[in-house]
Amino acid sequence: MEISIIPIASGKGGVGKSFLAANLAIALAKQGKQVIVADLDFGGSNLHTCLGLNNIYPGIGDFLRARNAKLKDLLVTTDEQNLKFLAGDVRSPFLANMHHSQKMRLIYNLKQLDCEYLILDLGSGSAYNTLDYFGMEQFGMIVTTTEHTSIMNMLTFFKHFAFRVIERSLPKNTFLEQNLRKSYNLSVNEEILTVRGLLDEISVIDPAVAQQAEQKWLSYRPRIVFNKCKDPNELNLLFVLENKLKHNLMLQADFFGCLPDDPSVSISFQQREALNKLIPSAEIAEDINLLADRIIRLWKQPLRNSSSLLLNNTKNIFEKRHKGLEN
Repeated sequence: MEISIIPIASGKGGVGKSFLAANLAIALAKQGKQVIVADLDFGGSNLHTCLGLNNIYPGIGDFLRARNAKLKDLLVTTDEQNLKFLAGDVRSPFLANMHHSQKMRLIYNLKQLDCEYLILDLGSGSAYNTLDYFGMEQFGMIVTTTEHTSIMNMLTFFKHFAFRVIERSLPKNTFLEQNLRKSYNLSVNEEILTVRGLLDEISVIDPAVAQQAEQKWLSYRPRIVFNKCKDPNELNLLFVLENKLKHNLMLQADFFGCLPDDPSVSISFQQREALNKLIPSAEIAEDINLLADRIIRLWKQPLRNSSSLLLNNTKNIFEKRHKGLEN
């Protein structure tokens, strides 16, 4: 069975990343797909809450502590047909600081799981481990709101991700790698290091390695989902954001979805129950179903004019719902 891995990250906490991961997994399962959703938010695991499950299951922490453990033996069957859950670090503290060898073992074994979609709920922010899990696949999803602080944190995440991808493309334990790390430690009076500037520094020493690192970075095409949207005009920032991503970060990203600010989300958390069971008619539930359908049809291919498409589609949905309220 061919597996599509969807790592879901965010530049900051509180944007609805875990909620989206859980409910997107449920939506895909309802469409007949074999889905596993894994909690990789080490140090802050709460994905079980969004699924309506108790915090009692052994998970990734137990897998890493036991040499002969298998991830597939730790999968939890949920009430939702076709959906299985992999718990995080419930019984194993400090996994957020796991060793490199543990991380690589986990990545290898995650890729061996038998499913059509593997959704990874990652930690927020730009820790090395989070960046490396996000980099498991060419297409990853990042969740943000349209608030300025959230957008800035997302851009910071992408910048750190770029530096991490480039760094891991370099030969290990060489003068090139040492010089790269010096470039990170600029004084406050020096010009801010950019992705292009970093690649240019590498090119001065080894043009071939720089070209290889650049091609590796350009192979990534993340998908951005906006959450807690109150008005479609909030998405007017898409065109400026698209320009910043291309020129400041050399990044081509797709604007993949927009979810409304819906009080049903808070009710779901308060009741500790999955949204589709508690309030299946919620507007955000409908939009998550549309997002799941978009993933099934388009996940592994670039999107053209995604900024215009998302803005127009969101305006149409908001207008249709507003008219429905008036009637």
